[in-house]
Amino acid sequence: MTTAHDPVADFLDAHGLNCRIEERLLDISSELGEVSKEALKSSGYGNRPTVVSDDMAEEIADLLFSVHALAVEAGHSPADLLEKAIRKYERRMADKGDAGSGR
Repeated sequence: MTTAHDPVADFLDAHGLNCRIEERLLDISSELGEVSKEALKSSGYGNRPTVVSDDMAEEIADLLFSVHALAVEAGHSPADLLEKAIRKYERRMADKGDAGSGR
């Protein structure tokens, strides 16, 4: 677990919801599928622009929770990992003018 106070870590511990990383990855896949389903529904399966409905926002929140939980269960601070990613993308932008890894 992370050493600093983390509300997701606290919630997982309080409710016995910790699991193996492999299980958390399956949970993330499921949550991403639910976000995708809401995006498809809101766009009329690609016939109009996607609108982020309350249902879609709720699914995004679930996905964020699951990704945050993965970081916690892997023994990392989600905030530290996010900061590391931002620094990486800033370096790419400065070096190549693009945040992508394959360009």
